[in-house]
Amino acid sequence: MTELLQKAVLPGRESAWVGGDDLLCGFVVRAADAAWAKTPRQLFDVHGLGFPGSPFTAESTAVDVLRFPASPYARLINATGAPVGADVEPMGEGFIEHAPFTGNGFAAGSENHIVPVWWLEPMRVPAGSELWRIHSDGREEFLSVYANVASGWQPAPTPRIGASDVFGVFAEWRGVQVLADPLPDGGVVIASFAEQPGLKLTERGLWAGRIDASEVTTPFALKLTGLWRQLPFQIVRRWQQDGALYARGVYMGRDSRAAEAAGLEKTDAAVYEATLPLAELTDIQGVQLVPSGA
Repeated sequence: MTELLQKAVLPGRESAWVGGDDLLCGFVVRAADAAWAKTPRQLFDVHGLGFPGSPFTAESTAVDVLRFPASPYARLINATGAPVGADVEPMGEGFIEHAPFTGNGFAAGSENHIVPVWWLEPMRVPAGSELWRIHSDGREEFLSVYANVASGWQPAPTPRIGASDVFGVFAEWRGVQVLADPLPDGGVVIASFAEQPGLKLTERGLWAGRIDASEVTTPFALKLTGLWRQLPFQIVRRWQQDGALYARGVYMGRDSRAAEAAGLEKTDAAVYEATLPLAELTDIQGVQLVPSGA
């Protein structure tokens, strides 16, 4: 059985998803490790939701969580480092983040439970991910499921933006590069921005179909990076507006002090984003990430 990960979801991220986006990143835990957390207060603690600027408090009456399969393309970084203001700087590539981040790789408010924490590098929401709302009485309310890249969230919102062409998993099918979403049963959903024989137009504006995994070759996750004012970003989306090209970038520097000094938009704990003129990005590089175990 595929292992499930869990992430608390902020309202701003949900609003972006409703608008058609499918970016996922930030601190996550194994769902099994947090299974004891059945109330908003317990989720507030185990997911470290008391950070500066958080929309949640210890008295919040509901917390939404995403439970998603651990994709072989996921890049999980140990949540080690140091809290902002600590006497010691983190060694190597550790995070510098606001409390309740501990820097020891474990959740601070996990009562008597040991809950490892990772920082998930930006990725597309995996197929089959489910969004749940946990109420103060412990009741779980199903909100939505991310079917796949071709169909997006279900029940389907009215998307304002389509899938990204510089982010997520890609593969080759019949000599054409397509978006690809591996499914738990071994199948693959493929999608193309252009019409292709044998594929059908979906509500998300993509030409798509479900095929066997053996029909695609050279699958990879694209990681496109660049520098803006010497700060490292992963580029997760691009578009043209008023004759100029823009990119949406997620800061990859792991230092909240530098991100805040640059005026970046904080969208979650240890997640900072910016809309950047593509012409201002330098040292743009693309890396093809193969699935773990390949």
